[in-house]
Amino acid sequence: MHTSAPTTRFGARIMAIAAIALAAAAWTLDGDRARAGDIAATNDGSASPQIKARVIELTSEKAVRVRNAIKQGDFAMARRIADEAVASSKVTGWRYHPFDVFITGVVDIADPTFVEHLSAWVAQDQKDEIPLLIRAQYYHDLAWFKRGSRFSNKVEADAMASFGTYTQDALADAEAAIRRNDKNPYAFYLELRILRGFGASQVMTDASERAIAKHPAFFPLYQIALEALEPKWGGTVGQMYAFVDEHAGQADEDSPLRLLYLQLYADLLNSASTGCNAERRDRDQWSQCVAARMRQIVTADLEKHVLAGLQLYDHADKFEFDLVVRGIISYMLRTGGSDVYAGAILQLAATSMHSDTRLKREEPGHNDYVIDELVAESWYWKGFYDNALTKYQDALQSIDTAVFPSEEEKDLALAGIYEDIARVHNQTHQYADMIAAEKAAVAIGNLTEVEHFICYGYYRLKKNDDALHACDTALEHRPGNIYARYWRGILLRDAGRTDDALRDLAMVAGSEDDFRAGAAIDMSMIYFNRKDIKSALNVLNGYPYLYDPTTTSRSNVAVSYNNRCYAYMELGELRKALADCTESLKYGSLPDAYRKQQELVRRVSGP
Repeated sequence: MHTSAPTTRFGARIMAIAAIALAAAAWTLDGDRARAGDIAATNDGSASPQIKARVIELTSEKAVRVRNAIKQGDFAMARRIADEAVASSKVTGWRYHPFDVFITGVVDIADPTFVEHLSAWVAQDQKDEIPLLIRAQYYHDLAWFKRGSRFSNKVEADAMASFGTYTQDALADAEAAIRRNDKNPYAFYLELRILRGFGASQVMTDASERAIAKHPAFFPLYQIALEALEPKWGGTVGQMYAFVDEHAGQADEDSPLRLLYLQLYADLLNSASTGCNAERRDRDQWSQCVAARMRQIVTADLEKHVLAGLQLYDHADKFEFDLVVRGIISYMLRTGGSDVYAGAILQLAATSMHSDTRLKREEPGHNDYVIDELVAESWYWKGFYDNALTKYQDALQSIDTAVFPSEEEKDLALAGIYEDIARVHNQTHQYADMIAAEKAAVAIGNLTEVEHFICYGYYRLKKNDDALHACDTALEHRPGNIYARYWRGILLRDAGRTDDALRDLAMVAGSEDDFRAGAAIDMSMIYFNRKDIKSALNVLNGYPYLYDPTTTSRSNVAVSYNNRCYAYMELGELRKALADCTESLKYGSLPDAYRKQQELVRRVSGP
């Protein structure tokens, strides 16, 4: 059985390590937070980083050139650049790089004409798998954009229908690409990611076995196949153990596959957290629930295998090892209710990687930079942002002593830390520092995932012209950036360009993002300000999620009912208006709703 509680000395050791780490954190908290604040305020690394001019073209920039070539119909140019990406890519112990970065940067789900140009390329060359792979990636990204990240029972029926349609299109293209060329491991990985969206199934199992048989050294295939066996996808804990035992248990002691045990531990932690989702409103209860579930599903043998996997550090390519361990432990740190377990694994990793997790060290810069980065992230998720900044600064220093396989890899590592620093400054509302850090991330490594921080920061600093330009740039780099589109919509509205604003806001309102309710309400207000009551009502009736407190915040539900009450009132539909004002007051205490409700009661019950 794989559900026995970890009662061995090793199990006790994991918890002891966690207790020591937590006690050390508490001991250093008050004094070091003040010092970290000084560093954040005065160190050029966060306020105005000194950036050397980059002299190489990054893979992500080549991807943008391919995107533009596709839109222009220059498929020969697109193919030449894609050939360069394929020629420079290789399967290492744990990834296929830089093709993995290249293909995800090509697609543009915000441009409805992009897929038409892409399909023309597919039709032009019946033997080339690259355009098919790019189109499969496009359909996959579009499917998840339509669906969002909520559990399926929280997603609207039409969004789930779109998800199913685009996912089937993506699967058909991925399978066709494999038939054309089965030497590209990313095609198999993409096929598994697509199938995972349908949950655990025999089809997924068969596809996993085919993929692994063809590319047995490609670690991401094992990761995605294992994730699909989580209970939330329809699998079981027993199946997860069996899969890892089959593939990692038979591997050589120094095989990269040994880190599958660490991935299993992380996936089990995520499964425990998901199973305790009902307790998430109380952090202590959530953590206690996760701990109880982990005691049931984590075995002593797994803990031993995790430790052995982390000790591969001295025998593996340290750069590749760093990337995999960072991804897995970062995933654990982001898992709700996981503080004790993620912290214990982080300490074990630090020990195996000859590094230190202490906040204040006499000689910063001599750690493995990934450990500094993960310690910073652990402070970040606990809400101690000054401490996080201290460790991110340590990570920047540690990078200087690290060995990288290429200049691009070092640039990406530096840029990733600056992007993390920007996230910290966003939380502390230090907008000038946030802008500087995010600009550094873009300049050094072309990291554009949170480039909207620049336009948002300028907006908060009331520099609207700079903000609008920054939003335009962010959307040029990453057209699917829903946050940049939202803030551009707000800036266009404030500039009086309301038709342009409505187009941006409508895209946000039609997404599954958390900003969608705000965007729909903003759209209705544009029409109200135009005195176009019917159009405002059409918007408010066009997005049913506005009135669903399970997917929309109670405050936004209250505002939505209140605004629709006003629209019905203006149009003379008094009973509908009264019903909506009454509903609004169930979710919030808007004075305007009280006033309208009292007036409507008088008017409805009057002579």
